[in-house]
Amino acid sequence: MKAVRVVFKNGVFVPKEECPVEEGTEGLVVFCPKEEKPLWWEKLKCSDKKKEAVKRFLNSLKVPTVKVVGVNRPEGEVELFVIVEDERESVKPVMESGLKTFEETGEYLPIQVISVRRLRRWEELKAPVREEIESGVRLK
Repeated sequence: MKAVRVVFKNGVFVPKEECPVEEGTEGLVVFCPKEEKPLWWEKLKCSDKKKEAVKRFLNSLKVPTVKVVGVNRPEGEVELFVIVEDERESVKPVMESGLKTFEETGEYLPIQVISVRRLRRWEELKAPVREEIESGVRLK
């Protein structure tokens, strides 16, 4: 299974990136409804340059995510938690997107890739990081 970012135009899903899919290939469509203002990255407590880097990072992700959460740290930093079904398959592409974003913007984004299974385990253990993720700004 592969993921491709698309935009819905004139009743048709149009790929936002090169998409070598054969004619007649079936797929599953999962969509994110348009959000009202303020946009999710505007809720982060960081510089506009960092917010733009977060937006660019999310747009470059090529793995299916359950959700992405931004946590505002006391020291003024933002940490991103990318929650996925299988972290073994997702770590490399997520980190490559983070590196690409850093190379393009010069903004460092602390990123953690976490599986749904690990998140449930943290909940069972009542780990403080679970509460931080739950109280974070939901980005996607």
